[in-house]
Amino acid sequence: MSDEEEKLHESVDAIIDESVSFLKHVEHNMLTQMRLRGVPNVKKVFMRENPQNQWDEEKGFVMVKEWVLDTDGTNLLDVICFDSVDATRTISNDIVEIIEVLGIEAVRRALLNEIRSAISFDGAYVNYRHLACLADVMTFRGHLMAVTRHGINRVDSGPLVRCSFEETVEILMDAAMFSQGDDLAGVTENIMLGQLAQLGTGVMDLILDARKLNSCKFELV
Repeated sequence: MSDEEEKLHESVDAIIDESVSFLKHVEHNMLTQMRLRGVPNVKKVFMRENPQNQWDEEKGFVMVKEWVLDTDGTNLLDVICFDSVDATRTISNDIVEIIEVLGIEAVRRALLNEIRSAISFDGAYVNYRHLACLADVMTFRGHLMAVTRHGINRVDSGPLVRCSFEETVEILMDAAMFSQGDDLAGVTENIMLGQLAQLGTGVMDLILDARKLNSCKFELV
């Protein structure tokens, strides 16, 4: 075999090897990245029957069987775009996704539903108002706030309120170093100092004339 034939043979082998590598790469991408059907990030779907009461003009309230799809994984934005999906009754337990897609009010409602569901799972009961206050505290600033020292103690409140939760020594040391004051406008600060909070009946002061009160008492007797 001549040198030219050897070079030609080597170049053909190199082209074949390169083509095989390219085809393997395409095959790998097709197997791992190409989506034939379904929704991205939704790995599995489980069907369950969910009876619902619906109003019928002839029979009144009747029990209607509906099918609900529970998914392993979530992609709320893509799912609610399907015509066959009822977007008004589609829910997710991914709180971060909800705030990105639906906003802070939807997050408040989702938090409330998840907390109530977790507490009532074993038959326990907590009044709705307490859970609603917790959900309001976590969302009233327009973003999610953790109920930990990394959330509650990072808000714009006085040092006495912040030190009553966690990191007491650190917060009081910072308040002393930076000359932070406290206007004592809340309940916690006034309770710590043994004062009446400026809320409810404590909002106003009462000016009382003791002599007139005594004379009024004698007149009543």
